[in-house]
Amino acid sequence: MENELIARVKDVLKDYKDIPLDFVVEHVRDTTRKRTIKAFHVNKHIPQGYEDQGAFNLLLVTAGNHLFDCVVGEEYFRYDVVAVKALDKVQVMDGQWENKETNKTETFLSLRLSHTDESHVALALEDGERPSLKALADVILSIRNPEN
Repeated sequence: MENELIARVKDVLKDYKDIPLDFVVEHVRDTTRKRTIKAFHVNKHIPQGYEDQGAFNLLLVTAGNHLFDCVVGEEYFRYDVVAVKALDKVQVMDGQWENKETNKTETFLSLRLSHTDESHVALALEDGERPSLKALADVILSIRNPEN
């Protein structure tokens, strides 16, 4: 799973020339401290509310059922950790938005995870970003709201 995460981060970093891959990988590895990653999603575009915090963020769930929300910027890395079962609300939204740059209506998929006064957001604006977001949501829901 780590190789997939690094490949995705590498792909996103094509849009952020001032952020070295080694910087991000080192911090993610240090943050997760050899924890097994069950699912992840890397936001190519920074979600609303994160604009002043960094260039992009990545969310991951570990085998210990913790959510890590890592925000990456130029020479900046921070993360929040919360137990998945401690999340107050999980909201998945599949919708449309008006892209003012292209004057087209485009689809999006978002996952908003609320804990106390904090929200952790995963966003997919392109079709290729949807599978990892859906996988992240499925893992979170299976932990937080198991059917068995």
